[in-house]
Amino acid sequence: MSKSRFIELMAKSMGKTASAEELAELDVFLEQFPNYKKTYQVTNALKGNDPEPAEVKPEDINGNLEEIWNRIKSSNENTVNEVKVRPMFRWQWVAAAVLIFIAAGALFYKKTAQQDSLTAENILHEIHVPYGKTQKLKLPDGTQVTLNAGSTFSYPEAFEKNTRDVSLTGEGFFEVTKNAKKPFLVHTARLVVKVLGTVFNVKAFNNDKTVETTLLKGKVQVELKNNPEKKIILLPNEKLIVINNREPKSIKPKEGKIEYQVTELPDVKPDEVKETAWVDNRILFTNEMFEDVAAQIERKYNVQVVFEDQALRSEQISGLLDKETLKEALGIIELTTPFKFRVDGQTVYLSKKEK
Repeated sequence: MSKSRFIELMAKSMGKTASAEELAELDVFLEQFPNYKKTYQVTNALKGNDPEPAEVKPEDINGNLEEIWNRIKSSNENTVNEVKVRPMFRWQWVAAAVLIFIAAGALFYKKTAQQDSLTAENILHEIHVPYGKTQKLKLPDGTQVTLNAGSTFSYPEAFEKNTRDVSLTGEGFFEVTKNAKKPFLVHTARLVVKVLGTVFNVKAFNNDKTVETTLLKGKVQVELKNNPEKKIILLPNEKLIVINNREPKSIKPKEGKIEYQVTELPDVKPDEVKETAWVDNRILFTNEMFEDVAAQIERKYNVQVVFEDQALRSEQISGLLDKETLKEALGIIELTTPFKFRVDGQTVYLSKKEK
């Protein structure tokens, strides 16, 4: 068989127009010349005819194309009948065109896929939630996130790496899609929460006195950024409270100083868990300092709270704020706490009530 005949049969095979006799002829030829068989397998893999094609590298494609092209250019063989040579040239050009098209498409697809992947990894979406609002979103892996007012959250266009990394300043409620091979990591200024698939809440406002991670379902591992060798495992209905001392990450806490503690949640109904009440736009507080509740009021109602009497900050208060207006909410607290308030635009002034 001449080289021209081989290219003709290969082109017909790729175009699925070869007869049974022509395919049998090609098979016999390939058995006699193993070196040509590799070229045939590569082109079939590119075309998609091979049911289980091996991975084709660009250098293999280029090398085989060049080899075929050289064969086409040098295929002006000594044949007895010149009339038979011209049809062969037509098949040679068809084969070359098909192969070049397939190779170019394969290389373009691979390059485009690599560029898309690189772009997806580098594109970050950043969400800023204003005071007075909450926001829900769905991440590329299906994870559901609810963000509290005053939060900033960032995540990539696609999770292409071995981990699913997001960043949070503020508060977020996460329902993570399970993926044991690709852990989900929430990065905050003070800690990193690592999960596989679970439901939990992270509160990490820069100005709050503590950073909290509350686990409702599943299992999480928390790593403190200024003490990375310490791994804290939380089980369902446990809460990690970390002191937000705002010290540089390189400075470790002083010896004997309590940096964090793990507590159990009270045995209550799911809708009575105060750590996640904000998801339903409620504030639930039990024996909490007024200044801590005031921070929640600021986020919920988009106001600034000013304590004109500093002693009010440490007053212990309890209650539930749901659909009340700002003035109605302050009125509820006023029933059990001796203070008075006045609202001036977006500012709330609190002062001690005179006896």
